[in-house]
Parts: sequence; C-alpha cells; structure tokens
Amino acid sequence: MGIATLGLTVVAPSLAMADTGFQNDSGSAGPEGASLSLVRSHVDDDGNVSYEHVTYTAGPEGAGVERTKSKSE
Repeated sequence: MGIATLGLTVVAPSLAMADTGFQNDSGSAGPEGASLSLVRSHVDDDGNVSYEHVTYTAGPEGAGVERTKSKSE
C-alpha cells in the first residue's frame, strides 16, 4: 500500500499543472541604432516545452534578426 500511495503522491501534482509561460522583453536605441530582444518559454498541460530568443537590430549598416527556437514534445 505504501508504494501505491507514493505513486499517487508523485503523479497527482503533475496532473494538476496548468500552462506555464515566461516572457522578457528588452530594447534600446541610440545614435548608432536600435535593438529589441525577446525571450519566451512555455510549458503546456502535456509537458511540452518551447523556448524562443529573438533579437532585432537596426543601425547605419542595415537591419537584421537573429532567432533561436527549441521545442520538446
């Protein structure tokens, strides 16, 4: 009975988990140009995890974007 109770105790919190997310934005601008960075992460009810980091830049030499994405299912 002790092992079955332990199993229910460990599994029950994960069944009650809701979607969880995080986002952080930061930007700057000056005489040489501007940039904006975004970081996002998300965990859904099924435990799937996604992560994204994007940086947008613009300056005298032009504009660009750098993106890193990751997903686990």
